Amino acid sequence: MSKVYITQETLGTDRETLLYEDVQNVVKFYIGPSESMNDSDSTCEMLVEFICTKALFPIYLTFEPVTGMEDDLERLFQGKNIEYALRFEGLKNKRFPVLKLTIETPSSLAFVLQETFWIASCNHFYAFSFSDNIVYKRVIGKSWFGREKTWIWPNFDMNGAATVIEVWHDGDGMNIYTTEPHFSTIENLASYFPPETSIVNNEE
Repeated sequence: MSKVYITQETLGTDRETLLYEDVQNVVKFYIGPSESMNDSDSTCEMLVEFICTKALFPIYLTFEPVTGMEDDLERLFQGKNIEYALRFEGLKNKRFPVLKLTIETPSSLAFVLQETFWIASCNHFYAFSFSDNIVYKRVIGKSWFGREKTWIWPNFDMNGAATVIEVWHDGDGMNIYTTEPHFSTIENLASYFPPETSIVNNEE
């Protein structure tokens, strides 16, 4: 990736889908391709560079696949000896599959992205974490028609050192939520890309 855009953002903006414990200590950044929009291939490339440049392994991926494709995905992960866990979340008879993978090598990361990133591009939940810190919790809010409704949302425990990378809508870039100093500034984040990468931000 020759040019990457990084900007710090405010927590609690529209369309966020994550819940956090200890949100006061969380800093949020958006990282995306600088020269293209809605380019999931570029986002994949950024993810690989960001995670692999300094070998940030193991890393945990949690995502919500399309219902009915769990068996096919399990066979893929078993064939590559990738550790995973499958569970179902939801309310009563409205339950959905959730897969959590433990990724330990660059080759496993590349394989998983190749086989599953289209799920993120279809706006299914898809997030990496450097610690095994996710649970699903009930949230009560308002529906489109103003009625009270209960959802099940992913919740990350951000107490202590924690960093979450959530792929943004349509696979267009990624949001990083962190409490860790080495990810807490644009300059620090830039150091996780190859040296030849040009960093663009709104502070310039």
